[in-house]
Amino acid sequence: MFFAIGALIVFFSFVAVSKENYFLALIPVGIFALLAVINDYRILYYGFWVTLPFSIEFYFGSIGIDLPTEPMMLGLTAIAIIVFLSRIDKISLQHLYHPISCFLILHLVWMFFTSLFSQSPIVSYKFFLAKMWYVIPFFFFSFHMVKDISVIEKIVKILAVFLSIAVIIVLTRHALDGFTFKGSHHVVRPIFRNHVSYSSILVIVLPFLWAFRDNLKNINNKRWMTAVVLLFVIATYFSYTRAAQGCIIIAIGTYFIIKFRLAKLAIISACILAVLLSTHLVTNNKYLDYAPDFEKTIAHTSFDNILEATMKMEDISTMERVYRWVAGGQMIKEKPIIGFGPGSFYNHYTKYTVSSFETYVSDNPEKSGIHSYYLMTLVEQGVIGLIIFMGLVFSIILYGEKVYHKLKNSKEQNYIMAATLSIVVICTLCLINDLIEIDKVGPFFFLCASIIVIYDSNTIKSIDYESE
Repeated sequence: MFFAIGALIVFFSFVAVSKENYFLALIPVGIFALLAVINDYRILYYGFWVTLPFSIEFYFGSIGIDLPTEPMMLGLTAIAIIVFLSRIDKISLQHLYHPISCFLILHLVWMFFTSLFSQSPIVSYKFFLAKMWYVIPFFFFSFHMVKDISVIEKIVKILAVFLSIAVIIVLTRHALDGFTFKGSHHVVRPIFRNHVSYSSILVIVLPFLWAFRDNLKNINNKRWMTAVVLLFVIATYFSYTRAAQGCIIIAIGTYFIIKFRLAKLAIISACILAVLLSTHLVTNNKYLDYAPDFEKTIAHTSFDNILEATMKMEDISTMERVYRWVAGGQMIKEKPIIGFGPGSFYNHYTKYTVSSFETYVSDNPEKSGIHSYYLMTLVEQGVIGLIIFMGLVFSIILYGEKVYHKLKNSKEQNYIMAATLSIVVICTLCLINDLIEIDKVGPFFFLCASIIVIYDSNTIKSIDYESE
């Protein structure tokens, strides 16, 4: 075995050098990893969380892929299907009857239905398939994987270690750059796509780190975890991402909302506010009053300046979002019921833009989307699609509150609270970003939803243990 491994490494190293394609040298690693996964597929499940902080976006021609996470997600999807088929007679359907699961399945069914009538059908089918390798491994397969609280804790430990390494690398590079606002955009690369992706995963993981810290009994371990939590908070500040910084405050507020059973009231209030705001903007085309001054709407190099510019509607990133939101509003008028099809916004929005909202970056060289997941869903899947998705989101939050108060074990309560807060953070970030189909965000959304379903279904082993 030793000589076989050595021979493979030497052979593929020579091939890689001769062909000047150094990815070939990784083939032996891939072979050994495949053998390990065949022996125990849990390695791939936990391995995904190990590699997630370091996944890098590569482009092969016009096709972008996150390596190594997306191939691992495909592998987990295949494993999940094999496991379900091989144990179909032993699998309980209890989880699938849960309201959260029903909303998610309905969300997928409607997404596929709208793909059939899409204005860009190939794009929509690809989008739907990509969605499946988020949902199957992290929502449905987690029903099988998360047997007890120790699985959640392993994932949190992995993220605490490996995400901290990534954060230290970014902060070190940023320190050498003087912690400048301009530097915050490039010091995160290539590990993170941009400072939004970087800050998003920090604030999504923070509730779990706090829950893990709160569960610890050993005082020294608790101090170490306090340091990790502080590290993530400091990193969020120096990411200079307004939405992520605001999410920390929102998460703290949501903690008390859940604690005092105010989730229903908060959701109703948010819905009323959204309806009033939308009505105000639509009535007599009031939104046109907020058109920016093209010459004054620019990029800023200071964080203080960008906060001031945001309030004056002179920040280019904010106003470029508005430019696309206005285009989305025009698209909704044309296809309000089934929308333009999943993933199709970019291919069609330029025909619906309003020139008075145009900015210096409206040519969209990055080919990015509408920068609001809810508006994107409305444009691409119609009113019905948005109602279904909002039903999914609200059900997760409401059941998160319900399960939190139902549980008696404080350690389990902490993780349910963390899952609910992470969902709220993701949903808040999605107000001005398209994040759920991004590898550093989407897996957390579906894992958190799955954890809440598992605990509400009373199918998880309740272990009264003392964390190390």
